[in-house]
Amino acid sequence: MKCAAILVLATVQALAGEADVVPINWKRFEHRAAPNDNLQLAARPLLNAARYNLAWAPAGAAKVETGWRDFKKVDPHNFTRPVCSVAVASAIVLKTGVFDEKAVGVPLDEALARTLRLIKAAARAHNRESWKYPWQSPFWAADLAQAGWMLWDQLDKETRRLLVEIVEFEANRFLAPDYRVPYWNGKGGDTKAEENAWNATVHQIACAMMPKHPHAPRWKRIGSELMISAFALEQDLKSEAVVDGKPVKDWLRGYNVRADGALINHSLFHPDYMTCVNFNLHAHIVQSLAGQTVPEAADFRAEFIWRTLAAKKWPSPPHHPPGGAIYAPGQAEVYYPQGTDWFKGRLAIFYNLDTWAYVFGWGKDLAEPPEKWIRLRATAIVKYQERHQDCRIYGDGEFTNFMPREQSDFGSLANAYLTLWLHAHRALSPTGNWLAPLRQ
Repeated sequence: MKCAAILVLATVQALAGEADVVPINWKRFEHRAAPNDNLQLAARPLLNAARYNLAWAPAGAAKVETGWRDFKKVDPHNFTRPVCSVAVASAIVLKTGVFDEKAVGVPLDEALARTLRLIKAAARAHNRESWKYPWQSPFWAADLAQAGWMLWDQLDKETRRLLVEIVEFEANRFLAPDYRVPYWNGKGGDTKAEENAWNATVHQIACAMMPKHPHAPRWKRIGSELMISAFALEQDLKSEAVVDGKPVKDWLRGYNVRADGALINHSLFHPDYMTCVNFNLHAHIVQSLAGQTVPEAADFRAEFIWRTLAAKKWPSPPHHPPGGAIYAPGQAEVYYPQGTDWFKGRLAIFYNLDTWAYVFGWGKDLAEPPEKWIRLRATAIVKYQERHQDCRIYGDGEFTNFMPREQSDFGSLANAYLTLWLHAHRALSPTGNWLAPLRQ
């Protein structure tokens, strides 16, 4: 997807204040978690990533604090996006109890101070102009807001106010009268799956944080439409299956994924972007933290996408040698049927999706079930990290065309850990029609 989006100005009236935010009730998670070897294994790459990224944090925050007014072109992507990623990943490390001073390399109070600094730096830089990068700002806002929401009691009043304003501003952009959900519809080389999925994350967090906001019903409706549209197939345009209160066909005006499960982006059949279904599934995290119903739209086509990655075989020719499933048996790195313009050693995004497959029990019928994949990839990520004294994942010359690579992977590892943590605490909320009236 090329960065060609134009900011849809938020013409909807701002109505929120700090008092509208319902903080997370952490007492719900104080009971002992069920023993889980996969959760313990997930802590290892997460803490390694925390070590690298919390060391990076002071310079990352300073870059945004001093430079955001002069950022141009891809600067926000390279400097502001990673600040948001590290903020939410660090908040997860701090609030789930996995923090370990020896592993992370800084004391707990210093880790908290660095995280709070990241949150404030990015919040001040938004400036009601979407960080000058409106194409991706909704999910940066969702990350930043989740970080602040998880640490709400530690935030000062200015940062709380800014986060509320950011969430409301970004969520309201999609309520503008001229906004239309985009579709690929089999034309061109860029799906709209990724942007529709990541745009919905701001509606997930907005409704989690401010469930009684006057716009919450509208945020939910556009959020459902975005999530359902993201990985819709052409056949879904005729589907009578009911999701979030109405037939799928009535939510859709197009589709974004080929009938065989292939997703086209950057003019390639691109497995990396199939993992953007993680954005939809993220509703299970934030709605569960809030104790709310998870929208049915969050799961729409998610298992289909994972099974396409895990089990569907792609012959060679016409695909690149050696052919076979994208999840190559016994191999942590995935197979790219048409190659990749990123990096063949990306693991964290697939690991994140595999944790959802494990939690939901997908693929138990397969020779290579999800639990095998999460253990294989978690172990491989640790081996990547152990090559470097500072615990970074990527070495010189690896994934160099994506500047926030370490910070983005930290976010994926943290989300995977939080998924397993919520599952171990039996705290994942049930799925249902989140558009149904709230019980008083």
